[in-house]
Amino acid sequence: MPFALLMLSGCLTQSLSPAWFIDRTRLLAVRAEPAEPRPGDLVTFTSLAVDPAQDLLIVWTGCVLESSSSFGCDTTDPDAISLLGVEPLLPPSLQVPADLLDDLPEEDRDEGKNYFLTLSALPGDTDLSAIEELDQDDLLELGIKRLPVSESTTANHNPEIRQLLIDGVIEVLPGGVLTVQRGQTYSIEPILNEDAIEAYEYITSDGVTEPRVEEPYFTFYATDGSYVVDYSLYPYGAVDWTAPVDPLADTLTIWSVVRDRRGGMGWFTLTVEVQG
Repeated sequence: MPFALLMLSGCLTQSLSPAWFIDRTRLLAVRAEPAEPRPGDLVTFTSLAVDPAQDLLIVWTGCVLESSSSFGCDTTDPDAISLLGVEPLLPPSLQVPADLLDDLPEEDRDEGKNYFLTLSALPGDTDLSAIEELDQDDLLELGIKRLPVSESTTANHNPEIRQLLIDGVIEVLPGGVLTVQRGQTYSIEPILNEDAIEAYEYITSDGVTEPRVEEPYFTFYATDGSYVVDYSLYPYGAVDWTAPVDPLADTLTIWSVVRDRRGGMGWFTLTVEVQG
């Protein structure tokens, strides 16, 4: 899995609300650009962290593989863990050391090493000057992302959702608004950029290199309304969403997230106005 233990389905849940329903703090997606950097690259990070009740600060910390595990940075040495940034005020980034892979044999550099990044949430009004002094108990841990660093000739790139297609005919571009009628069902289909599906080389546990092609999938979320099925597989990306009969508000939000199964991610945020 490209995400180590990312709590995408609401592992923090305290109720039986559907996985797609955004009624609490949720981390829906995490993105590194580039998705699979090389030594010496500057990597920037963004997250899709949402909370219907408040603004959030997202604290990013990270460590390289030698002091990490599938549960994140597993070390008592504070110098091994770096503060990478705080969204949205201090955009998180990482300068990958140019010599990071120098201790690996040439044949192992296509696989490379991994950083593990931990994302935690704070209320949006938290004083930034006090963040480094906060105890871990003060942070709500949202999830962990693995970031591969390699010299692969087929390094991963993030897929992009360029638009949503509504009922097969209405094209909604980023920043667009969709007007819907109460209780009506709509088909929502994410449309990827033409270069989103990548061919790549996969190294098996036996050291055999296999040619593969990405098989992206989509997950959907909303602050209101309902899905019968909240996921889809490329190239059949459409799902049905039904507008609420008694909306919680006149305006709601829908998210579509694409994952390429190699750690690459993209998303589309749609504002929906309910009429009728």
